[in-house]
Amino acid sequence: MITISPNISSSDSRVTNDSDGIVVRSTISPDNAQADPPLSTRNDGTTTVSILARQLSDAAKRAEAPTGQKNADPLEPITDEQYFANKAQHDAEIPTSNNPELLARARQATGFLNGYDSNPFKGLGRDQLNLVARDKGGAFTVNERRAAWETVQSMEPSGALSPKPATNVGREIMISRLFLGREPPVALPSATSADALQKRNEFLTHDDRALISDMYAYVQSEGADLSHVDLLVSALADYRYYNDGRQLISNNGYYVDEYWTTFDFKPEDAAIASRILSSSALSSTRIDQGFVRHVLDPGIGAFSHIGGIPFLERMVKKFSDEGADQPPLGSEYATFKHAKTADHIVTTTHKDIKLPPSEALFEVVNGVWNLTEYGKAAGYVLDVANRRVYKPDDPPNDQIRPRSNVNGPDGDAPDSSLLDALADTRDPPQARWLLPGHLFKLMKNLKP
Repeated sequence: MITISPNISSSDSRVTNDSDGIVVRSTISPDNAQADPPLSTRNDGTTTVSILARQLSDAAKRAEAPTGQKNADPLEPITDEQYFANKAQHDAEIPTSNNPELLARARQATGFLNGYDSNPFKGLGRDQLNLVARDKGGAFTVNERRAAWETVQSMEPSGALSPKPATNVGREIMISRLFLGREPPVALPSATSADALQKRNEFLTHDDRALISDMYAYVQSEGADLSHVDLLVSALADYRYYNDGRQLISNNGYYVDEYWTTFDFKPEDAAIASRILSSSALSSTRIDQGFVRHVLDPGIGAFSHIGGIPFLERMVKKFSDEGADQPPLGSEYATFKHAKTADHIVTTTHKDIKLPPSEALFEVVNGVWNLTEYGKAAGYVLDVANRRVYKPDDPPNDQIRPRSNVNGPDGDAPDSSLLDALADTRDPPQARWLLPGHLFKLMKNLKP
């Protein structure tokens, strides 16, 4: 049985009607000797306590009062599977009061549980934390109670409680951040139209999820921003979704403004990528080696894993046979900064490699049909009325019937049919649509 010794004694306090707080004399148990009660001193010399202290005092009274449900476990709503089953509801819960302090603390507790804010109950003793975790009076949100309980679990063993294993903490973070509280079964690749609406994270394997859980636990224990793990997970989920990258084609270059253009990591990232691929840790790392090589291909990673290479190196080494010898994460990982594409991609335009001249015989500009210079030089003639391209010396059945440019705004040819378009394949398309180049231009010109 666990005996709760509240930091603030409910039997030895006197309450005033002052709006600044309540005046109390606190009783600190030996277990809580390291924790100072949330007190403040007023101008008249009396000591006041904060709203949190008032709540703790009320929670202590409720803990002492018989409830008639001795068999009910007050921790069940915050530790059982039903907590994660209703995770979205708990994250949206706010206090009924409009007090800014209560609202801020509730938001902070939710942020703490989801890995992007600090612990709102840091500094409280075990007895005080137990009061929050076990209180069912409605003074605290479910996430506040859960945050207090996790804090207790992280302490040294005391009584019937034992510290919460880091793997469990990481798994709960993983389920919360990737699956919103309910872990789905592993989806099977490859990517098809049937699973286009399925979330990429669902394709992460059981081994992936176990590793990611350990990553979250490690990064949180180091005080680093969990978004670094999120970025790595996003790239890994894409890799799994596309059948371990088999359905993705490396972008080794394409024509931009008529010149062959290639893309690479910036020099610092390229050096780290080379170091990872040649490191001894790669052979023993728990991170899928195929994925590591995949994402370190500039034709893939330069666009899909922007700015994440330094963190990837730390994780490859940490979760390898060399992990015990790795230094702690530095302050550079305390805050996650979204990387800009232009800052992490080196673009090289090869002026010596130009787009081959078009061999189209005709073109349509603003609805006007004309022969191209190539068509004229080859001796072709355009019959505008019938929209036919031919050489005067060719027999009639060899005349080329221009197709409507399906990719351009040239209008429909009144005498063209789908069968005509399918049958006539002798002349190449008049325009070359280089989607990757167009996409990169949009990314480059996009203003945040």
